[in-house]
This record gives sequence, C-alpha cells and structure tokens, in this order.
Amino acid sequence: MQRELTYEAVLSYPGHPSAEDVYRVISSRYSTISKATVYRNLNALYEEGKIGKVPPMIGYEAHYDHRTDHHCHAICTRCGKVVDVDVQYDSAMFTNAVSMEEGFMLDSHDLIFEGTCMECRNKEKEDGTEGI
Repeated sequence: MQRELTYEAVLSYPGHPSAEDVYRVISSRYSTISKATVYRNLNALYEEGKIGKVPPMIGYEAHYDHRTDHHCHAICTRCGKVVDVDVQYDSAMFTNAVSMEEGFMLDSHDLIFEGTCMECRNKEKEDGTEGI
C-alpha cells in the first residue's frame, strides 16, 4: 500500500517532486508514514522503472518524474525547479562519441540544461537584482 501511495503522489504532483515533496503529499493524508519509507519506495519505484529520476545538482536534492521515456530536463540554478525539455537529439551520437573518445562503455546518460527560470528572473527584476 505504501508503495502505491508513493507512486500515486509522484503521478499526481504537478512537475518533478523531490522526496520531501512526495513525503508532504502523503503525510498530509497518512500522518504515520515515515520519510525513510517514502525515500525507500521512491528508490524502489525508480529501480523498477516505474518513475524517472532527475539527478541532483550541487546544493539540491534529486527530483522524480512520472515520465520514464528518455527526455531532457532544464534546472533552475536559483531555486532548483526542474522542467521537461522536449528537444530532439541523437542519443546514439553522444554514446558513440564518448565511447570512441574516452573509451567508456556507457549504460545511460542524462542531458540537463541549467539556467534561470522565469519566476526567478521576474523576482530579480522586481528586486532590482537582475544580472547581479
């Protein structure tokens, strides 16, 4: 039951929830669930291929994704917000280039863009800190 609750929380969350976000969603209805249980279930769901995982940036935690297809993400370096980016690129080209150039046999890769989201840019404009 707890794994199903965790899965439903990820599916219903708008965007890419962190483990803490998922915990807040579930604990608001089921106060007896522990953070450890949520973390364990998120990792199990990821390992089973039922949810995706966006690797954490330095200073931010990992985020989870209801999408399991291979796609790109953009991460705001100010607030940590994660969004899907549906850009077409040749995955095999990257894999082959790294294999040939560096001698790696890749199992997987993630393409992540970093920048500043619209909300943070607007806030900087309001605060007068834009470009600082």
